Amino acid sequence: MSHLNAFTVASTRHIDEMRGILFDVYDARLFDLHGDGNRFAAKAAYFRFGSSNLSYCAHQAPVRIEFREDDYIRFQVCTAGNGRTVIGGAPVGVDEKSIVCSPSNSAMEFGPSLEQFSLRVSRTVLEEDLTILLGARPKQALAFASTADCNIGSTLRLREKIIYVANSIDVSDDPIPAPMLREMDRMIRISTLYGMPNNYSERLYAAEPASAPWQVKRVEEWIDPHWRDEVTIDQLAEVSGSSVRSIFATFKAARGYTPMAYLKRVRLHAARGMLLVAQPGASVTAIGLACQFANLGHFACDYQEQFGELPSATLQKARALAA
Repeated sequence: MSHLNAFTVASTRHIDEMRGILFDVYDARLFDLHGDGNRFAAKAAYFRFGSSNLSYCAHQAPVRIEFREDDYIRFQVCTAGNGRTVIGGAPVGVDEKSIVCSPSNSAMEFGPSLEQFSLRVSRTVLEEDLTILLGARPKQALAFASTADCNIGSTLRLREKIIYVANSIDVSDDPIPAPMLREMDRMIRISTLYGMPNNYSERLYAAEPASAPWQVKRVEEWIDPHWRDEVTIDQLAEVSGSSVRSIFATFKAARGYTPMAYLKRVRLHAARGMLLVAQPGASVTAIGLACQFANLGHFACDYQEQFGELPSATLQKARALAA
């Protein structure tokens, strides 16, 4: 099984060195040793997708780690040993039989010889994914169960997916092409929504509502791979097999918005994905144009309305995280 060896950031017997790595790389705010410091040894590895990151850690002495408040949710997959995570004052067991979901203000208490992967995912981006999957913006905040049993098929699939991704990226430390990174990032995020019980699980697993006729689905399925192209209303009518007036009316009745609004939303999400993994030298202008936004002023306004921040703010945050 992979230990993300190609992306090791620490392998040490020095507590202070490990504390510095946790503070600098993992944004921890506390790191305490419980027990004999002479037995201390630790290894840590870290890989960033864009809106998500995957880390591996192993400790040979009991430790407690607390993290700063942020926008992220952590999914802990233990591969050896055991420990616990304190969530809202309540302890939750960490072992190989379950996945633990911990918000940013949780405290991880590792037993001796515990090893785990920790998938850290942006809550904001997860809620954007949920909006797309449900076809409407959720009225309540996304909330996950604290723990899930890996004897349940959907949770086991999530565990295996995280381990599979770790094995895939650990092949080499050579850079992974940006399009592949975006696909891996989205795959792992969608896996958490389906694999970890949450307050929208029932709706996610429910059958497609009858209010979405086949014409709507056909247009959406056509737009998803063609958003980079110049798309006209006449094209969408032809794809749907109906008139322009008919497909607009059907879309409004089934989704509450027009097919062109769906196209714009797909392009906005594509732009956000590019901004989150942008290489040095990338610009908001270039990414906006690449996503078919000819009017950059409208692009900035639409982006802010959709995501609550300007595209330049997203790019700045992504660069700060990568620094």
